Amino acid sequence: MLRINRLRVEINTAKGVYGIDESFKAGLNFIASLENTCGKSSILAAIYYCLGFEQILGGAGGIGSKVLTSAFKTAIEDKGESLMVTESGAYLEISNGNETRTIYRNIKSESKDNHLVTVYFGDFASISNPKTLSEDYYVNIQNSATSEKGFHTFLEEFLHMELPLVRATDGNERKLYLQVIFASMFIEQKHGWSDILSGMPVFGIRESKKRIVEYILGLDTLKNEKERERLNVVKAQIEHKWEQLVSDFERAVHSESCEISNLPIHPRVLSDIEYSRIVVSVVGASSIEDEVQALNAEYDSLRQLKPRVRDNFEALNTELSETQTQILAFENYLHEINRNLASYDEAIKRLSADLALVNSDIRNNNDAARLQKFGSEATDGDISADICPVCKQHIQDNLLDAEAVSGFMSIEDNIRHLKEQKKMLEFTMGSRKESRDKLSREKQDLEVRLQTLRRLAHTLRSDLFTTIDTEASEAIMLKRIEITNRIERLSKLNNTVASLTEKLKELSAEWNTYLDQKSKLPQKDISETDIEKIALLKKRFIENLKRYNYSSLSSFDGIDISITSSLLPTIDGFDMKFDSSASDGIRVIWAFTMALLQVSIEKEGNHPGIIIFDEPAQQSIVPEDMKSFIESVVEIKKPFQIITAITLNSQELIGIINGLDASNHHKIQIEGKAFKVL
Repeated sequence: MLRINRLRVEINTAKGVYGIDESFKAGLNFIASLENTCGKSSILAAIYYCLGFEQILGGAGGIGSKVLTSAFKTAIEDKGESLMVTESGAYLEISNGNETRTIYRNIKSESKDNHLVTVYFGDFASISNPKTLSEDYYVNIQNSATSEKGFHTFLEEFLHMELPLVRATDGNERKLYLQVIFASMFIEQKHGWSDILSGMPVFGIRESKKRIVEYILGLDTLKNEKERERLNVVKAQIEHKWEQLVSDFERAVHSESCEISNLPIHPRVLSDIEYSRIVVSVVGASSIEDEVQALNAEYDSLRQLKPRVRDNFEALNTELSETQTQILAFENYLHEINRNLASYDEAIKRLSADLALVNSDIRNNNDAARLQKFGSEATDGDISADICPVCKQHIQDNLLDAEAVSGFMSIEDNIRHLKEQKKMLEFTMGSRKESRDKLSREKQDLEVRLQTLRRLAHTLRSDLFTTIDTEASEAIMLKRIEITNRIERLSKLNNTVASLTEKLKELSAEWNTYLDQKSKLPQKDISETDIEKIALLKKRFIENLKRYNYSSLSSFDGIDISITSSLLPTIDGFDMKFDSSASDGIRVIWAFTMALLQVSIEKEGNHPGIIIFDEPAQQSIVPEDMKSFIESVVEIKKPFQIITAITLNSQELIGIINGLDASNHHKIQIEGKAFKVL
């Protein structure tokens, strides 16, 4: 919820401070004058400006104070005399229903940039108290909606608005920015009355008008669409993993001259029976178990034949001794490799932590540099005193200071140093990872060689301890080794297949979860709750049109609001403005803007509960219709705030405003010019 409590504009001149200091109430507020060009729009512009919403006033290029009139920046008139503006700024006291904050944003200043916003943690009356805390932020530049020091990040959190990420025209995701959302409820005079949501700034958001309506009403469509996109990604990932797993199965079994049958090629939910049917067999139709059993039987028969060692006993003994020495050396080297790998892992972990810290320091210094550039005098970070926001030490900025023999780096130098440090850390970590991977490959190779040596030592011992009277050829000895190797490889394959089968079960479970989540999405791309909300929006919109005497249609039956298109009202499939007179076009904007608020209140949507209309009586709207509009506002029961700038240029309008119950509205009457001596 957003409430405007108070606005104070201060325009300094050589003859004093000019401006305005007015309070606003809950409910209906009028900023009224008997004539045009009295400064009503300037008052509203100051509100937009303090909130960082100046894009609503001036489109994509309307950043900073250039959207404000010359009275804020150049000269202000007082009784025919033109007074030059020396400095100016505006305070805006806002509330979220529970807490109050006061925003200050300078308009013209020699020392502060327009991108700087100061937030006081209290109402306007408390900011003169030194105990009232304040914090500086930046606005309307990159990261001001995402960074901790971004003003719109603060405002989003303060208003408890959780802005969704939406798809942009470049294919990436970005926030549905506050400026875009508030363009649906802040209707300014120059652009806002040309069409529904015509004052919305362009931020490259795909179907931005539809996204605004979805957010305000709290529709499930955006959530469902993002969930559908997420599930499509999940599906693609599972399919890729499944394909890779099938490839791993086939590569493993084919490397041992085996075959695999009944392996599912595409993702599906597998039963225990289907897992049991996945069989690996040796070429020739025998299973791995049968093949191993046959090999063991053959090996046992060969063991009955003892090798002859009488003629080469000493040579075999020497070879066994050398093999054992080599095994011991390999084991020591393997131990050394494991120790080095642990050292690399620790170093990479430490470098990752250092890199995260440097990245954090770079962000902090960038924020501090921005705030200092904009003229921040924040005391909590001591930026104006040239204190480093990271190490809290003094930053020497006077090159001529004789005492500055070895002064500390400036913020800019610190940022450059940190970026160089980041490059060094990234290079070092890449080098460490490369060395670790190389050592891991060396370890794997060493383990294979060590296994071969151990097998050779085992064979040599067998030879040495056999009887010397039996006859056995070298071929028999080699065959026994080959059989041993084959049994080991088949056993390893069995373990590999078991491991891959477990992964297959995990993927099958993931696929089952994916199917379950997919089944919970609305079958018609829209939930029943959303259908009810859109139907209510259409109903309230048509009721408002009738109440405001919309007359460009003889029948309202052709009006529709389709959730499959833009969520904006159409007549027989076409934009309503093509079939509406100029005055009825204004009524359409009244009706739709009010309908969004009404439905959000009834269905607990995300509308912040505030609307600003600048001169809603456009295009010669008759006073009686204006009366109907005001009555529809007064009838809203839930907490809300509507601020309307209106010119009372007829006795009928004056009578309508004066005839309202004083408890139902608050009027700020502008006599002459809005900005006067404070």
